[in-house]
Amino acid sequence: MQQTPQLVDKEENDNIFRDIKLCLAQFLANWKWFLLSVTVCMVIGWLYWQSKPRVFLRQSVMLIEDASDNSMGFGSSRSRRTSNMNTLLELQGVSVGDNLKNEIFILSSKRLMQRVVEKLKLDVDMTTSEGLHDIALYGYERPVEVVFKDAKAKRSSQFVVKKVDDNTCRITDYVDDKDGVFKDVTVKLGQMVQTPAGTLCLVRGKSFGAWDDQKLTVTRLTVSQAASRFMGEMTIDEYDKETSLIVISCNDIHVKRADDILNELFETYKQDVVENKNRVALNTARFIDERIVLIGKELGEVESQLAGFKQQNGLIDLKETARSVLTETTTARQASLNAETQLNVAKYLADYLADHSNDRDLIPALNIGTTSFNTQVAEYNRLLNDRNRMAGNSSEEQTLIRELDRELKQMRAAIAASAKSVVKTLEMELRDAQANEQMLMGRVTGAPQQEKIGLNIQRQQTLKEALYTYLLNKREEVALQQAINEANVRIVEGPIGEKKVSPRGSIIMLVAFIVGLLIPAAILWIMFQMDVTIHGRREVEENTSVPVLGEIPRLKKADATSLISDQASNAPIVEAFRILRYSMGFMQHSTQVLLCTSTTPGQGKSFISRNLAIVMAMAGKKVLLIDADVRKRNLSQTFGGKLGLTTFLADEYSKVEDIIRPAAIAQLVDFIPAGPIPPNPSELLMSKRFDDLVTQLRNQYDSIIIDTTPMYSVADANIVGRVADTTLFVLRVGMQNRDFLPELERIYKEKRYNNLCVVLNDADVKMRRYGYGYGYGYGYGYGQQKAEKGWFNSLIEKLRS
Repeated sequence: MQQTPQLVDKEENDNIFRDIKLCLAQFLANWKWFLLSVTVCMVIGWLYWQSKPRVFLRQSVMLIEDASDNSMGFGSSRSRRTSNMNTLLELQGVSVGDNLKNEIFILSSKRLMQRVVEKLKLDVDMTTSEGLHDIALYGYERPVEVVFKDAKAKRSSQFVVKKVDDNTCRITDYVDDKDGVFKDVTVKLGQMVQTPAGTLCLVRGKSFGAWDDQKLTVTRLTVSQAASRFMGEMTIDEYDKETSLIVISCNDIHVKRADDILNELFETYKQDVVENKNRVALNTARFIDERIVLIGKELGEVESQLAGFKQQNGLIDLKETARSVLTETTTARQASLNAETQLNVAKYLADYLADHSNDRDLIPALNIGTTSFNTQVAEYNRLLNDRNRMAGNSSEEQTLIRELDRELKQMRAAIAASAKSVVKTLEMELRDAQANEQMLMGRVTGAPQQEKIGLNIQRQQTLKEALYTYLLNKREEVALQQAINEANVRIVEGPIGEKKVSPRGSIIMLVAFIVGLLIPAAILWIMFQMDVTIHGRREVEENTSVPVLGEIPRLKKADATSLISDQASNAPIVEAFRILRYSMGFMQHSTQVLLCTSTTPGQGKSFISRNLAIVMAMAGKKVLLIDADVRKRNLSQTFGGKLGLTTFLADEYSKVEDIIRPAAIAQLVDFIPAGPIPPNPSELLMSKRFDDLVTQLRNQYDSIIIDTTPMYSVADANIVGRVADTTLFVLRVGMQNRDFLPELERIYKEKRYNNLCVVLNDADVKMRRYGYGYGYGYGYGYGQQKAEKGWFNSLIEKLRS
């Protein structure tokens, strides 16, 4: 029959609720183990918490301003223009970069951090213990400063400094990255000594007087290792997408050191930006200085030649002599002079471009030739500057770098070609000017030859002076440009915040608490999964249709002689047998002759049979217990008797009265022992004499209980079962495999035994361990026992029910 969705949902909810009750009962049944596990894990968590250094978060906010924006817009207009331009390019399918991200990458580079480490001397770290964790000593907090002779370490090392007296310290526990171990070294303050860590000097610090026997652990790293360490403490990210703000965070165990790192990183970044901007100016200044030296030398030679000429020819003032000639040739000479000046500068620049050793240098900006030529030079210098900046923070082999190199090479070749074209143009202009001047000079053929020579020397002097003055002016312009260049960045918010970010005690203790709960839960779950035995009544009822008459709890310190008559009348096990007796009274068939069997030995069938006989007798019934386990004879060994069942079956002349032992077990409980072990037990039990015996005993006793062999051991149980009205099949919780339940259902369906019923033995063990069963409890109405249970056991029973 197909179930309705409502019934399916109700069944699922019932299963969930039942699983929750099972988990709660599991927890309450093993609360001591959970408490122990949680306590141990919480102690371990607390120790771990106390052993971790305290890490503090410090943050700075930096603004990247737009150099072309003079509206004090704090970079917002730059951000908007960049964002709008990038959006338009991306719509056209062009991938563009983000300048802000480029700056973040530079700020995060190891190159800048290495410079910070060198300036702040962060490669030498000093720590000491405070409680269970370490704290850093920085700046004035250090009792002694460790000064190394070598500015940079070649390998990492660590050692401990101990105070001996006011003038002496001892270096101990030295280790390095090669696992070297050396002897202790005694060092006097202020003296340079050789130690395993290198040549060093211990200098007294301001807090030396407060230093007691506390150990100082000094760790020295290479600059690269120290930079990598502090890079791991840094977090650099943009504030949001709409501004040019960058948030720089530093997580360090010392607040002052974190502040110094943030401030120094900003100053180093500013210096790097300024140096990058000044590269063109520096290269131009170097070129101009070289030319000034060369032109100055040439100008000195020309002036010396002119002085010698005047002295040789007795001339005082050539201008007065050639005034009339100069008046006519002033215009032509000035044009020739300008053309030759420009030509010389252009040749200098063309020679500079032809020298391939300068391919990586910037081209001097001399403003010669056409405007397009000067624009080409400026664009080449900007692109080369960007290329060098990117190469400093990455590898030369990157695709973007090689693409820039190829573009720069093409641009330099084009500029060189343009320079040659400018030289040719200026040469043509010079030839025209010189031709015009020669034409004018032909008009003064009557002037003295000495005056001509003097004028030529003077013209060379004027040319060199003009060129020298031009270069001096250019050098001043370059120097001014260097002076006014500054980084377009500034600090908006200095190091702020002193929030402790690690270790998080609440998180650690919460995790320890959860782990403390999970460990026993996992162990119990594994035990539950590995346990394939029956857990309780619910499993039997869910997997079979065999009636369950009762659940018998465990009797502490039970043995082969244990009887419930020795227990208190209100003991739980006595109440369990009374419930079993009561359940049998409601059966719709006869229960006068009961057969007690099990699957294997150890299930407790003999315990059930003898105590069931006693509880029957407690109700005033006359009961007979027969030991039909003629092979093992457990009951017979306990309660004695030489003659027994096999004696009667083997000797047709024996009488029933001869084998019955009256009240051998308890009052109103008679007993028939198994008798001597026969060679053919199965055949004896199959005899008609056994049927006659049971028929005769039915008239003498109210209840007959037959304890027989386990079902799977021998065939005796199946043979004896023919005379029983009801069969009690004993299943011991925690011992009987669950895989037997389908077989038990098949036996019940095939009716191999008469009126098969199940009795669960040792049931309360599994109820306490797994929360299975219904847990009604025993001893209802007895005030003394109820008081002994206490509130905790009562709570467990309520949860289980």
